[in-house]
Amino acid sequence: MSDAKPDVSEVSSFGKSKLKKTETQEKNPLPPPSPALPCFQPLLLDV
Repeated sequence: MSDAKPDVSEVSSFGKSKLKKTETQEKNPLPPPSPALPCFQPLLLDV
């Protein structure tokens, strides 16, 4: 393998002020939580 390091000279001159401000929106929001189905609930046994 090569031990050559990547050129990062552009990173040192990068300024965040040149970036645009954007608002992110969730495209696929999660569905509301639903109660657990009875078949997935633990059985309560009288012992």
